[in-house]
Amino acid sequence: MKPKLLTAILLFVSAYTPLFIILAVKDFDFALTHRFKHSIPIYILLSFCVISIALLFFSVSSIKRGNMPVKIRSIKSRSVDLINYTIPYIVSFFGFDLSKIEDVVSLIIFLCLMLLLTIKSKSVFMNPILLLAGYNLYDLEYEFDGKTNSTIVISKHDMRCGEVYYIRSLTRFLYFVTEKEK
Repeated sequence: MKPKLLTAILLFVSAYTPLFIILAVKDFDFALTHRFKHSIPIYILLSFCVISIALLFFSVSSIKRGNMPVKIRSIKSRSVDLINYTIPYIVSFFGFDLSKIEDVVSLIIFLCLMLLLTIKSKSVFMNPILLLAGYNLYDLEYEFDGKTNSTIVISKHDMRCGEVYYIRSLTRFLYFVTEKEK
């Protein structure tokens, strides 16, 4: 698998870890046994959450200095678009039941479809895990090698027009701001 495709999948999967945690809470028997009703699937989901978040932060911390110094022309925050990302969470508040194979398969199909649409449409939504860690999503218009381009970036920096930042490609349509030029 190509590294950029793997990065896109990792960003997508880790973004849905809160959904898996919500499903685990819904499966927990708070009244009687104080255990999960479907412990094996829940432990698999929770393991998936921990692994995807760990891989996400490992990936972010291992990103080398950006190879493109770009001068910011305009910037628009997309972190407010987080509400669009929450729509799939509605699924967890309907009659979803981990003991019904059709519910589990339906969720898997839905998430796979969302992943494919995200990759094919080059759309990006804010990953709440990154947002909680202080990263934001921006539409960026920048100048590089005398040409003006636009892209979507993830940045922990407070970005300003006219300043120069180093960016590195994460996927075909998403970049990461590694540092501000000093």
